[in-house]
Amino acid sequence: MIESYDLKDHNIWNTTKGDIVEVRKTIREFYLKEQGYKCAYCRMEKKESHGYTWDIEHVLPKASYPEYLLEPENLAIACRECNNPKDDHEILSDPKFRTKIYPNDKECFKIIHPHFDKYSDNMEVVILNGKRIYLPLNSGKGKYTLISCDLFRFSYKFAEWESFDDAAIISFSEFLDNCPADATPDEIKRMLGHIKFNLKNLDF
Repeated sequence: MIESYDLKDHNIWNTTKGDIVEVRKTIREFYLKEQGYKCAYCRMEKKESHGYTWDIEHVLPKASYPEYLLEPENLAIACRECNNPKDDHEILSDPKFRTKIYPNDKECFKIIHPHFDKYSDNMEVVILNGKRIYLPLNSGKGKYTLISCDLFRFSYKFAEWESFDDAAIISFSEFLDNCPADATPDEIKRMLGHIKFNLKNLDF
């Protein structure tokens, strides 16, 4: 099937009969394990393996770049919430990088590339009072990933916060109100850990 693909008709990907069905299944299973059941872009962990949760992600969209449809370095697993909005964005940083051979330099891509970039170099993920916040570490890939994958959606759910600083102040005020006067240093440290901590192990 791979040998016979004409590098032009990406619609073969969505057919429900033939070799492509087994190809998709194999790709999904491989990248789910490789990524530890985490989305390539938001790094949320979801232990489900079915297609209602996960999309096989084409970093360079298959409709625009059909020649890379089956290129391993163009494939990953992404949650549907990240993958759907991303389809509307241009991912290649310059048209000149569109060559017969898939570009393998991270600078060729506007987004955090799941194979070429270290996620933690571009994005910080903070849990504040149980709520997830994405903080780009640069105005390039981190910011573009935030926008193109709509990572703002995590903030929309908590619109009572006007800013990250406001959220931190509110959470700390609540902590002071609830902290027992006789709390030991270890107890205080443990309670503070529930208010704010940075997620680790974001990289594959």
